[in-house]
Amino acid sequence: MCQLKEGTIFPTSFYTANIFNEDQNEKYKNFLLDLSKRTSGRIRSNCNGWQSDDFLWKEQIFKPLLDETLNAAQIIANNLSSKEIPQMVIRTMWGNINPKGGFNFAHVHPSGWMSGIYYIQLPPKNNELTFQDPRSARMMDFQRSSLINDEYFSYYPKAGELLLFPSWLPHFVRPNTSDENRISISFNVELVVWIDRIKNYRIYILVKYYYKITHIYQEG
Repeated sequence: MCQLKEGTIFPTSFYTANIFNEDQNEKYKNFLLDLSKRTSGRIRSNCNGWQSDDFLWKEQIFKPLLDETLNAAQIIANNLSSKEIPQMVIRTMWGNINPKGGFNFAHVHPSGWMSGIYYIQLPPKNNELTFQDPRSARMMDFQRSSLINDEYFSYYPKAGELLLFPSWLPHFVRPNTSDENRISISFNVELVVWIDRIKNYRIYILVKYYYKITHIYQEG
């Protein structure tokens, strides 16, 4: 019998850290509960729940969470690459409150490099976050499901836990069946160098398009 070796390609990693601080956690919770009473929130991937606007990164109360998150993202980047690490920023951060019946549809975070969630309050048996296999070609492999069901991966976080994952990784939250609210804060970590390159590329496209139009006009 042959000696079979296995290799892994395109692995997807996620990262967790327990950063629970009772005083800070209580402040975050009270801030979001108060904000939810004063504002109607917005609708994105959320259903039957409340989500704030994404300005929370500007609030001084969340600075400890910003610092913890950027520190974790720096560690991730250093482990990924030996190159000079670009500046990291968080310019989108929002609160989530899912009461009984509240959930989030499958979605991604297109503006980020890494996205994350800090869990403030979770019902003991109602804390599932589900990731979906992002490979679109996977839909061809219907035969694999007869061997193993691994199209989805569920993670069960705890209050006080910080979770980081690639922004392109689809994820969703199943309906809350508890009478206790699920309360969390979500955010995106961006690499400034890529933001600048995208902006420069857009400028290049606009200039090229302008030149093409005026050149055609002059020829005509």
